[in-house]
Amino acid sequence: LYVSGTDMDISITTSIECNVEEEGDVTVNAKQLLGIIRELPSGEINIKVENERVTIDFKNGQSSIMGMPSVDYPALKDSIEGNEIKISGTNFVEMVEKTSFSVSQDRTRLALTGIYWKVSSDEMIMVSTDGHRLSLFSKKMEMNIEKSTEAIIPSKSLNQAAQIISGGADIERIVFGEGAILFDFGTTTIFSKLIEGPYPDFRQVIPNENSKHVFVSSEEFSASVRRVSVLSNSITHQIRMAISSGLMEVNTKNDDIGGESRESIAVRYDGEPIIAGYNAAFLSEILRKIETDEVLLELESPTTACILKPVGQKETDEFVYLIMPLRISD
Repeated sequence: LYVSGTDMDISITTSIECNVEEEGDVTVNAKQLLGIIRELPSGEINIKVENERVTIDFKNGQSSIMGMPSVDYPALKDSIEGNEIKISGTNFVEMVEKTSFSVSQDRTRLALTGIYWKVSSDEMIMVSTDGHRLSLFSKKMEMNIEKSTEAIIPSKSLNQAAQIISGGADIERIVFGEGAILFDFGTTTIFSKLIEGPYPDFRQVIPNENSKHVFVSSEEFSASVRRVSVLSNSITHQIRMAISSGLMEVNTKNDDIGGESRESIAVRYDGEPIIAGYNAAFLSEILRKIETDEVLLELESPTTACILKPVGQKETDEFVYLIMPLRISD
């Protein structure tokens, strides 16, 4: 039994073994079919199609819905030519999960709604940005490919592939084609259009000379940001970080509700004091992706980007987050 679905940008086809008495095909409403299947009791089912009506017989019951002729369904590709790679499912899922959250939702900047993915003979890079924050994950690994490949891939396509892997499937191959990408899981394939570029030069926007290096407990910092942000402005979510030797104060003041909150955290830092403002929601999302005990903040001024890096990450990994500051309100 083959089941396919598409929204014209991404299509998924999956198959399962079954006893077939007579071959045929039909188009059905996906939401209705899924609703029926979700509530089916355990055990075998029988599916019958007659005059576009789909009938599902199950233990002690029956459901049926009206379908449509399959000739009205768009033709789907099942293979493409291009640069083929094989990758560990664990590595793939990790890279997608740690970059996909910061893609843009602005359809007028289409390239930023996808994830930039580059594969070379010894490295894989995934990058996403919405203009306010940026996520970069680079992993050193041996890749058996003839030439470097890069593409901008819709985040929903990568997230769907990662979800299938997390469900227990092994990824057999990925094919970068002309304007499209194919994920092959054996019994399931995902075919997705690519997003036209160019993608911004992300290396240019990541500062390399931020001189103020602050080391702080990831857990304590994340918890403080969450607690203080409860009273932050509902639109800007602004919090302020006042950093001095050995200490960081996280605070916010919200005149709209007459609320304010502050909290102090011990840090490893002995430089000049600095005060900078950031979107707490963005900062919390970044901190949730950092799994090491400590995080390094690299800052320069209240008006330039802050870089966050896990302290003690694997030598094979480069894991970098960037967040742009907010103008500090008086």
